[in-house]
Amino acid sequence: MAISYTNQIKIVLDSVEKLLEDEFNIPVQHEHSGNESIVINPAEDTLISYTSDSQIRNYDIDIIYTMSKAGGFEHIKDHLTNRAERIKRLLFNNTDYQPSGTYKYHDGKVDSVTYSQDEDDLDLWMANITFSCTVHDLT
Repeated sequence: MAISYTNQIKIVLDSVEKLLEDEFNIPVQHEHSGNESIVINPAEDTLISYTSDSQIRNYDIDIIYTMSKAGGFEHIKDHLTNRAERIKRLLFNNTDYQPSGTYKYHDGKVDSVTYSQDEDDLDLWMANITFSCTVHDLT
């Protein structure tokens, strides 16, 4: 007998992707390309609690904003940090995400932002944003 389930982390990934695409004119892709891009990857799935008919899980995802621009950090830091701050605000404004009354997640928050430069391509700069949220999955 086949089991019934919902791919909850995909719902979270799709929801965050939709928020980002609606806010920015930057492609959300599976890998970086072009001058600017955003890549979203699942990072962690943690059980918080469960009952006989539901689970509450925490999902962590990595949102990687990447820009390609020549010059050192002093040359690009305003643009890079501005994008990260705007993503943080967008996600803060959608901590309990229920578009059109359809529950997607709650308790969404940005846990950290890490800035880095690609070691192989010194013109590639990244802001790695760790986002976590909670999903109550009724079975």
